[in-house]
Amino acid sequence: MVLQRGLPIPAWGTAGSEAMVEVSLGHNTIRTQAGHSGNWSVTLPPMEAGGPLEMVIQAEGKTIRFEDIYIGEVWLCSGQSNMEWPLMSCETGAEEIPVADYPLIRFFRLAKKHDLSSSPFSENQISEFTNGDFFHPANWERCTPETAARFSGVGYYFGKELFDTLKVAIGLIQNAVGGSPAQSWISEESLASHPQLKEFVTLPPNKTWVGLESIHPWLAVRAKENWNSWENKGEKATLPGHPFAPSYLYTYAIEPLAPYAIRGAIWYQGESNATHPGSYFAMMETMLNSWRSLWGQGDFPFFFVQLPKIGNRSLWPEFREAQSQCLSIPNTGMAVAIDEGHPTDVHPRRKKVIGQRLARLALAKTYGMPIAAESPVLAVSEWLKEGRQIRLSFRNAYEGLKIQEGTEPKGFTLQGYIQQGTVETSLSPEKVTIEKNTVILSYPAGFLPVQVKYAWAPAPENNLANSAGLPMSPFRILLPGNN
Repeated sequence: MVLQRGLPIPAWGTAGSEAMVEVSLGHNTIRTQAGHSGNWSVTLPPMEAGGPLEMVIQAEGKTIRFEDIYIGEVWLCSGQSNMEWPLMSCETGAEEIPVADYPLIRFFRLAKKHDLSSSPFSENQISEFTNGDFFHPANWERCTPETAARFSGVGYYFGKELFDTLKVAIGLIQNAVGGSPAQSWISEESLASHPQLKEFVTLPPNKTWVGLESIHPWLAVRAKENWNSWENKGEKATLPGHPFAPSYLYTYAIEPLAPYAIRGAIWYQGESNATHPGSYFAMMETMLNSWRSLWGQGDFPFFFVQLPKIGNRSLWPEFREAQSQCLSIPNTGMAVAIDEGHPTDVHPRRKKVIGQRLARLALAKTYGMPIAAESPVLAVSEWLKEGRQIRLSFRNAYEGLKIQEGTEPKGFTLQGYIQQGTVETSLSPEKVTIEKNTVILSYPAGFLPVQVKYAWAPAPENNLANSAGLPMSPFRILLPGNN
């Protein structure tokens, strides 16, 4: 395994009632007494990167040994299917897997016991899911071609970039579950205490989460497909467990991991919440607060992926905006992916660039390395009415903004009025001028601009980036008016 360097190292388990327990790691030894129920826990002092080490746990004449332990950096890789998506199914998987032999990168992968496709669950599956028996037993594994092939592609490339740069052991914990909505990753107590989210868990007697208007319709459809045998029993039957249910994955995929010390988490999720962008900020803030409270490590780093482009998803522009708002949560960062994606596939195969962008965020914001890691974000807008121009200034341009593909900037739309304000219309700027960290949009005479949008479509045309090649994040702004 890999244990987190520089932080106290928790260890816990069970023994006989009130038994004396001794835990040793390297030169550190701590003794404690189990409680009446047999539960015990200790906290070993922080250690520097290194290894291999051995942990020895002794109680009542019995000994457990954990060997080949390294002290390094540990990250949680969580979310839904695009984080779960294995390296073997990525665009670069075929060339990467044969060389993925890194003994100091370690994986702990929580793998589902059963498929979550549209097929009905058996009575045994429903029973297991209801009892929380959802994942296969997991063990730490070295990164080899075989283990890397099954591991998260985004997580693998994130970890490899950290390993290549930091030169310490990297531990990656994967617990992502395809299709899972954010509310399933939030504790029941946290949902119940939030005025915007409490409806997920404070339901009237005749209603279940499947019938809520505030969930993605696909979630209800899939759950009912899985629960075919339950559906036939009528409304009085007990609601089975399901990984899409509120708080389910917090209970069975998050709580069991704590307090195992981690540096932070990466997150690729949102597709199953994108029909309700208005609640996503509340979801993320509440989820992060519940996770950080559970671990007790303060505001650990949390880096997430903004959803890429895809066709036929009408609220994805608004949802990406909600994701951008999550940057106001302390110690977060967003990997912009609007230059990636697929016109019709919600699972784009180009995961390497996503993992590397997340790694850049970690290297810059967590490890303090002087690298360009963040995408351009609108900082200031100015409406120059007499010159018929709108001037936009951006943060994170670094050495300046640039066009990624082609020769002309793409992606800007002006919304407003013509014919003295009697007709509403949208148009492209007459001219787009780039000056270092500034974009100047020129518009025609007779047009009254009201709103500026960039990359504001499910699958927009867009090609602006900073000097590091990181794409400009989609945005919209409302101009102040001409009263």
